[in-house]
Amino acid sequence: MDTKTIFMLLVLTIVLSLSGCTGVSQDSSPIPRTFENVTDVVDGDTFTLDSGERVRLIGVDTPEVGEEYYAEATEHLTALILNKQVELEGDVSNRGHYGRLLRYVWIDGMMVNEELVRSGLAESKHYSPDTKYQDILDEAEAKARDSRLGIWSDTVSFDDIDPGDIVHYRDAMQYVGEIRTVEGRIVQTYRNEDAGIIFLNFHDPYKGYFTVVIWSDDWDRFPDDCEDYYYGKDVLVTGKIIEYKDAPEIEVSDPSQIEVQA
Repeated sequence: MDTKTIFMLLVLTIVLSLSGCTGVSQDSSPIPRTFENVTDVVDGDTFTLDSGERVRLIGVDTPEVGEEYYAEATEHLTALILNKQVELEGDVSNRGHYGRLLRYVWIDGMMVNEELVRSGLAESKHYSPDTKYQDILDEAEAKARDSRLGIWSDTVSFDDIDPGDIVHYRDAMQYVGEIRTVEGRIVQTYRNEDAGIIFLNFHDPYKGYFTVVIWSDDWDRFPDDCEDYYYGKDVLVTGKIIEYKDAPEIEVSDPSQIEVQA
């Protein structure tokens, strides 16, 4: 092959690459908006179309079977869309891990995803890269939290704390089943990526003593590397004290439940 032929092949390769015709399949076209009929509601964030396709609402997460407000979320979605025509809007990903269509759902000018969050029946959840309306959903959740609607009805604000409700971490076991504020210093932390959990321990060794638990579903709400962020700090932690393996703990889902002391 002579020099001229090699040069022409190189030019052709560059042109094809720039034009996107390199032979690699890239579906960069936007997902079209469609109007579809809803024939069944599976739960608070999933439903079925008359085509048989299942749709998962983007950017939200509703309670699972057996959890509080599961029935209410499912019933609310049913009332909003069952046996009605809805408009489906995509984001970046067409389908999720389970093959369901990922969509924002509109009816009569209302975004159903936002309505569920605003009603306190769903959490705003960041599922990258599908975050087109996440700011709107986050704002709706903040309002639902402030109004203590639905799943947020048991949340406690630091403004509501009575000094008599603050207990030392060593005494937390006495208040299992109650909503309290626990004070102490975080002296040990541990992140288990496989189990999707972060532990903030108030004693070393930790067994038998008070611990704060943060599940991976909520990590995106907290500071990056939050186990390092909270390590060594004196804090007030508010929530319902539960017992696990003969030790008290509070599961926190929002950084507002942890107040770092000056």
